[in-house]
Amino acid sequence: MKRPALAVAATVLAAGTLLAGCGSTHSSGSPGSGSTAGSGSTAGAAAGSPDAAQAARQAYEQQYAQAVADHDRAFPSVARTCAGKPTAQPSPVDTPSSGPQPENPKYAENHAYLRTAALNPAAQCRGEAHAARLAAEAAAQPPTGPEQAKALLTRLGYPDATVDQGGDGVHFTFSVPQLGPCLTGVLSDPPHIEVHGPYLEGGCQLPKGGH
Repeated sequence: MKRPALAVAATVLAAGTLLAGCGSTHSSGSPGSGSTAGSGSTAGAAAGSPDAAQAARQAYEQQYAQAVADHDRAFPSVARTCAGKPTAQPSPVDTPSSGPQPENPKYAENHAYLRTAALNPAAQCRGEAHAARLAAEAAAQPPTGPEQAKALLTRLGYPDATVDQGGDGVHFTFSVPQLGPCLTGVLSDPPHIEVHGPYLEGGCQLPKGGH
């Protein structure tokens, strides 16, 4: 699967920030080889300079702004609904479930694969607006099988959605184009749709397994 440009830019940003926080590097040249410790330090300083981190951040911000523009152009009603919502990122992850946890001290570790990235208010609003849009269309004419569900999702602008027939209706999952978040649910009567961030292991589909 091709990674979205915004995700690639975020990776570059993280790498640039990490480098900016590193100390100077040491030369591996041996005596008489003609290399000097100064040249290694200079190269390391250039790669890990604050300027490099700033450039990476600016590139990410440009990618994000373009992704927002592309999304809002494709889904103007959602853009209007969520205009002005904060984009500050909350805590890194959501817990996999609420309520009391088993006494097994390994429970959290064994179920870490169920964790999802947290959503900021803008992403939460965007997901809920897309969910309401989809629910209204599905409730008007519930799809009777995967083919109808796929056609409905494609018509609404979610051509990459995956669908699968279940006992309670057609199950689906997809990431909102350009920006996310993930929408997962069942196109039953009535539809059931969950808004969530991507799983920390990657993607919107529930990972299988654990340990």
